[in-house]
Amino acid sequence: MRPSYYMLQKELIEHKTVTRVPLFILLCGVLLFLSLMMNTNLQDNLFISVQTQGDFTPFSTEFSNDVQLMLSFMAGILSLALSTTYLSKTLRKERNEGSSAFWRSMPVTSQHTHAVKLTFGLIVIPLIFSILVLIANLCLWFISLSSDSVLILLHEHSSLLYVITSWFQFLTRMLLVSIVMLPIAGLILAVSQVSNSPLIVLFLGGYALKILSNWVLGWDGISQFLSHIYQIPTTVLLSHNPLVSFEHAGIGFLSLYALLGTLALFVSISLYRTTEISWQSLNPSWLFKK
Repeated sequence: MRPSYYMLQKELIEHKTVTRVPLFILLCGVLLFLSLMMNTNLQDNLFISVQTQGDFTPFSTEFSNDVQLMLSFMAGILSLALSTTYLSKTLRKERNEGSSAFWRSMPVTSQHTHAVKLTFGLIVIPLIFSILVLIANLCLWFISLSSDSVLILLHEHSSLLYVITSWFQFLTRMLLVSIVMLPIAGLILAVSQVSNSPLIVLFLGGYALKILSNWVLGWDGISQFLSHIYQIPTTVLLSHNPLVSFEHAGIGFLSLYALLGTLALFVSISLYRTTEISWQSLNPSWLFKK
């Protein structure tokens, strides 16, 4: 457990963008929060202030939910972007700097190294952005309580339970996104060890496969499969019910997708075990070693 903790710390120190981007967003959010607290007219204009008597209509609840969806969408997209960028750079950075050879000499297996990097990219980074979502909701909750008038867009944020529930829902959604991102993450890690621009290679390679399958083979099965791969993370992130995305994908696609991810992780771990990349790097003998 301790080596994993120190390795996660190392990733956090070496990849400063993962902390600097959320800190910059947090700073901007704090400045916006302070300006809203000092300017009640801005609150009224931004969140639509009304005077009302009795119960509030469900119409206001829908608007309040839209604010929450917008926060979740922005945080989720930024989290996905940072996770993808991190995964495309982490192994390439070690290989270019020569530190991968040092880590291979340490009592840490290649499988352990990959597990730590996947944990950092698919769990730690979304967790950091979930903290931003929680802080943003707490600020909106405080604004809602401190306002003398009813703010339509913050109607639901008057409840602390709603704030905690929204944060938990965002965490759950990002966990599902991380699960569907796992095969893509393995593919990015594998390609990053043979190319300095893995994201460009994957994008152009996928586009070329689409053209070949449609024009040369006259079959759009590969094209549809690749389209599903590109779309499923954002579909899970943006859909009202993320679990429905798995149902729509189908058992066939999910099985092939998982198989692709398994093969990609095997290739990535095999390449990471060697200093010089060659076809011999893909020797699966390490799978049978204790």
